[in-house]
Amino acid sequence: MIAIIGGIKGIEREYKNLMDEYNLRCRIYNKTCPSFQKKIKNCEACILFTNTVSHKLSLSCTKICKKNNIKLIRVHSSSLNKLKESLCEICKGCS
Repeated sequence: MIAIIGGIKGIEREYKNLMDEYNLRCRIYNKTCPSFQKKIKNCEACILFTNTVSHKLSLSCTKICKKNNIKLIRVHSSSLNKLKESLCEICKGCS
């Protein structure tokens, strides 16, 4: 399971389609939700789109990832290409 924090709300479906191409499951969080810590603490990795996420959510995600030893990838752009690059980094190579 990969957690995508932030991103563009209008292309969430495209994010999920890209994750399906890599045979990965994902959860997308655009804003803080109740029990956010519990929801992401069992993820393999988190992709944090820094330009479209609140400062509070960014700090919370960083803290949770550090505490639970989760790989955190910070990306400034919320584009599909940057997401694909991040997935290549997680999967150690592109297809």
